[in-house]
Amino acid sequence: MFRLIVAFTAALAVFGSAKSAVAEDGQSDPVTVIKRLFEARNSGNAEAAAALFAADGEVVNIVGRKFAGRHDINAFMAAGIAQKGRYELEEVDAQGGTVTWTDLVTNVLYEKLEIAPVRVVGQAVIHEGKIKSFVTHLPPYSLAKFEQVCEPACEVAKADGVLFAGLLCPQFLRSAKAHMRSARTP
Repeated sequence: MFRLIVAFTAALAVFGSAKSAVAEDGQSDPVTVIKRLFEARNSGNAEAAAALFAADGEVVNIVGRKFAGRHDINAFMAAGIAQKGRYELEEVDAQGGTVTWTDLVTNVLYEKLEIAPVRVVGQAVIHEGKIKSFVTHLPPYSLAKFEQVCEPACEVAKADGVLFAGLLCPQFLRSAKAHMRSARTP
């Protein structure tokens, strides 16, 4: 009887550790990590979002500004959440540990300027379940939306004096265009 109990306990331990390994693999799958990041951002949890990054992780936003380390990444995530941002993943693709996607961003400012949603293109490198790099840029279609509201020749410039990513329209457009070109260059 004792041997039967020991054998049964050993079988449970092996089954439990195999099940745990499968659960961990599911949590560290690169696409799953990105989906969890978007869920954390949409639920307003900047700390949970930042926790998905490696200690030496880096974010490069749509104008090429870098945020390195969890503290800075947490601040970046909190700023997006403060703008009441919503991030809807569209296309997601993974090649090994590199994930690419497009997402639609809506926030109070974009809605006020009547340009919501704004499509963003992103790429992240995931290693051992943690995000090492997270780089986003605006595709030409989205840049055109910003150009329309930033255009100084308009009768009423909707975005006059409005900051995008901490920049006034002309600086924002220059930075976003330069970053888009560098992000698209292999």
